[in-house]
Amino acid sequence: MILVTTPTGNTGSMILQQLVEQGQQVRIFVRDPEKIPADILEKVEVATGSLLNEYEFTKALQGCDTLYFCVPQTNTQEDVNAYYEGFAKVASNAIKNAGTKRVVYLSSGGKESNLQAGIITALHIGEDIINQSGASVRALRCPVFFESLLYQIASLKKMGMFFLPIDGNYKIPQVAVKDIATKAVEFLIDKTWTGVEGFAVHGPANISYNDIALQMSELTGKHIRFEQVSKKDYVKSLLDHHSTTEAFANSLTDMLTVIGNGLYDTEPRTEATTTPTTIKEWMSENLVSKMN
Repeated sequence: MILVTTPTGNTGSMILQQLVEQGQQVRIFVRDPEKIPADILEKVEVATGSLLNEYEFTKALQGCDTLYFCVPQTNTQEDVNAYYEGFAKVASNAIKNAGTKRVVYLSSGGKESNLQAGIITALHIGEDIINQSGASVRALRCPVFFESLLYQIASLKKMGMFFLPIDGNYKIPQVAVKDIATKAVEFLIDKTWTGVEGFAVHGPANISYNDIALQMSELTGKHIRFEQVSKKDYVKSLLDHHSTTEAFANSLTDMLTVIGNGLYDTEPRTEATTTPTTIKEWMSENLVSKMN
């Protein structure tokens, strides 16, 4: 039995879908089961509760030899590191209590760099805590998600531009969430692996934001331009337009700045870490229609 946390989230929902399609025995741990599509809900076991409640989490894990664990996303933290640490400590204790054998944890790339990288540092803190749970762990060390472009829809529609505090010519690994989900599912259904390791998920190729703007222009028939902005201006835009806390806005901006300074260079791309979905394929399926 596999327990899936955050089954309504970006990665969790896709992981759940793939596991069900493959006929796996799955239990979900969720606050509100009504948010799960009915056709999936009828094929899984349901445990209700909070990821911050050790008793409820432990109970949900009973009888499950494998766990997919992801800290829920939010932009309202007042202390980003403490937020991730809190979820990870409860999860680690629940894993110990239930005797769970294997854990797949959604982390981020660049861990070996030891750079202070905002939200990514918080994810790495969580990884260290999960690694102490006594279970075998595969931490998926992911780069920027293609899906982060969806937060730029308003400026793309209004101005034909998008903005980040990163050099537009700097090429970085980026990945589709569905490819992360596929890799997670591979580990979740494989009962043979042991030990504690990080596993990079790099996407198909390193790409710059100027490259993405060019491909976006080709797909939409509109002139799309990327512009690098200062850290100060990016923080202001998050506070003004995305209802974030100041702590989250600063942490996200620190993350993007350090990515632009080479955070991911410590994890070389290999055939095993390279995933298939290209940015052009992803934009065709997920972005172009939203820009009209």
